[in-house]
Amino acid sequence: MNNGIDSSNWDQSVGGFSPGEASEIQGNVNAISERDLKARARADAERRAAENDRERASGIGVSPTLDHEFGQRLTDGPLKGIKRNAAAAKKVQYRLAEEREELLNLVPGARDGELLAAAWEAADAKTKVPSIMVAAQEFDRTAIPTTHPIARHGQFEERLRIHHAAENREAVLAVWYEIEQFLGEQSTSILDEAVRAYRTLVDATGEVDNADAVIADGRPEVLEAFQQWPTVAESWRQVQCVRQWLALVENNGFREDRPESLIRTGAQMIEQEVWRSQFVGQTGVELAHVDTPDAALQWFAERETAEVDA
Repeated sequence: MNNGIDSSNWDQSVGGFSPGEASEIQGNVNAISERDLKARARADAERRAAENDRERASGIGVSPTLDHEFGQRLTDGPLKGIKRNAAAAKKVQYRLAEEREELLNLVPGARDGELLAAAWEAADAKTKVPSIMVAAQEFDRTAIPTTHPIARHGQFEERLRIHHAAENREAVLAVWYEIEQFLGEQSTSILDEAVRAYRTLVDATGEVDNADAVIADGRPEVLEAFQQWPTVAESWRQVQCVRQWLALVENNGFREDRPESLIRTGAQMIEQEVWRSQFVGQTGVELAHVDTPDAALQWFAERETAEVDA
């Protein structure tokens, strides 16, 4: 039904629909909410696009994380020190919380009743009456916190987080050589598998991602290579992700406010350098053309194939 309202450009106008106009639109319970939803959707899309641009510019298309198969193998093995640090931090935090509550319960005069009772008991037993006021004042002077326990607790927790972050970095550096060996072994295996799959696919179909050509070919080894290729590319992505994570640990360390998280200052530059390091000593490498794990493996396999053919 035509209600006489031109809404063709409502989402481009400064204010969108006015409340009055919104109430007049038939079948739309809340045009302002709809406008806000679309605006948020556009903002989210722009944010994701910016993130994708940043990740693509990094030369790998991922942000460093250990939340994958290789990362899990590291945390279960060489990086056990990080788990130990987390457990130790929890124990210290628990003890700090216990002492905070204990100190919060201390107030001047807290021992007065106890001291008077002891004095009465001694007097009744006709023995020397122990100190009352001197002991009470000594308790008030030495046991009552001069700084509020909550504030003091916060200071200790801050220092604990700083120490935890430093210990996490040291835990990684302590097993650096072991991790590098692991990554080197995995890289060699991945590259060998990539070259074999690439040659099989290119010989059969001329490319690595033509599903129709693979089906038309029909040979089991070609289908197996086709299925293997994305798995190999994902493994390569994970290896590079770990390498970038290690570089961030070495260069930046962990956040002092969140010791389990890396400091991301300069992350894009660090990631770019790690990605470029794959091609050290290689000529004719256009990084813009090898900006994903898939493209990097294809570049490597093409080079290996050309050298064998030569």
